[in-house]
Amino acid sequence: SKQQQTNIDSITVEFGDELITGVQPRFDARKARQFDSYWNWARQDAYEWIQQTIAECITGVATDVDVGDKERLQQIQNRAEPELVKMLSGTAKVLSNSNNDVLQPAIQLAQALHDACKRSLSQPPVYRELSGLMQPKTYISASGEASYTEIPRTSERTWTDYIGHMSDNNHHNIPPHIHLCEKSKHGQWSYDKQFSSTYYDGLSDINQQGTSFVGRTALVTGCGRGSIGAEIVRSLLMGGAKVLATTSSYSRQATLFFEDIYRKHGSRGSELIVVPFNQGSVQDIDSLVTFVFGQLGWDLDYVFPFAAVSDIGSTVDNLGSHSELALRVMLTNVLRLLGSIKLAKTKYNSAGRPALVVIPLSPNHGDFGGDGLYGESKIALETVFNRWKSEMWRGYISIAGAVIGWTRGTGLMSANNLVAESIENAGVRTFSPREMAFNIIGLLNPRVARVAHRQPVWADFSGGLNQLTQLNAIVDSERSRIKVT
Repeated sequence: SKQQQTNIDSITVEFGDELITGVQPRFDARKARQFDSYWNWARQDAYEWIQQTIAECITGVATDVDVGDKERLQQIQNRAEPELVKMLSGTAKVLSNSNNDVLQPAIQLAQALHDACKRSLSQPPVYRELSGLMQPKTYISASGEASYTEIPRTSERTWTDYIGHMSDNNHHNIPPHIHLCEKSKHGQWSYDKQFSSTYYDGLSDINQQGTSFVGRTALVTGCGRGSIGAEIVRSLLMGGAKVLATTSSYSRQATLFFEDIYRKHGSRGSELIVVPFNQGSVQDIDSLVTFVFGQLGWDLDYVFPFAAVSDIGSTVDNLGSHSELALRVMLTNVLRLLGSIKLAKTKYNSAGRPALVVIPLSPNHGDFGGDGLYGESKIALETVFNRWKSEMWRGYISIAGAVIGWTRGTGLMSANNLVAESIENAGVRTFSPREMAFNIIGLLNPRVARVAHRQPVWADFSGGLNQLTQLNAIVDSERSRIKVT
């Protein structure tokens, strides 16, 4: 009717095409992709490593056994199962029976992999970070062209060094780069030395022995390529968790990306399920939670609602439909997701097994400017610390808020990569997505999680960004310098 069309036109004018289009549902259980063949990839990776060494033996490149690639060895050990051990034993015997001295490095490698995997059969898979630590570097060519890269961080050769630097409290009245906080009676969160020490001990445990997530299930949204969420998925799979990852851009390319994560990092007993999902859609939120608790029959131990929408260029005088969509994704529907999970835990009688939800907060409360309602969404999310008590979430939802600092290369921050080096020169620590994921995984340590089940936890991973005055002026000045050069 004419009245209906008038109403539709009015809604379109009021909310804008981007918001209306952006809230359309995308979830479809029929498109769910499941990855759980860790055993197959383990055999293939072990075989390829041995074959590579054989080829190097024949060409004279390999003269001694090389199992120095600790990260590669850990990936195979995490996926060890009896058939893999049998395969490695048989391979070692076949190579030994060849009576070819040239193949000794390959024989030794096969035997070393066999012994390591056999030991691992009686141990759970673990997440332990063995990759290198990097720092930002901006180069300006003779012609004035700026380029960004990352180079090894020479001051932090190991993750032990990283933990030591991040927990350093030798600066005058400035808390460590990453720390946990305590809420004062006036409602302010401030550095808690004792609780932070407990957190650092947990990071050290992960670094030295690793941590297992066997028997745990997790939901991660906002885990596209280069994101913190993708690194969290990787970490959980290494530890043996079952993970449901969502993607707003479901395609063959996206599913291949997740398949690659599982192929490299999926450990014994782990499982990765990928589904299309739009965090801007209420329908998708309800469908997703029903899928988890109903169709999959999972409960949720961990939730990472990290989906985000970039809104660069939106200021107070041009806030539009896109800004409202971003607010809906990063604030309104995060709360709706928590509410839907709480209802599901009641319906499926899993109260008493709360889901630990890591809320992505930010030190950017309008300091950058020109990023729409990003700061408003992050400030508003802080209300969950009060809602947890006033709305009686205990036993259903536990809260750990993570104030996420300057994280290089993510969808929201990649445009600022060129100035990251200067930000570090100003005393702020910037992080790679993998480093930030490591910080966040530390919140899942039982020492911290037990506290979160009793009261919300506030983690400051800002790297000192919230201590930097005139942030926007520094960024603008550096961009101008680079442009002029």
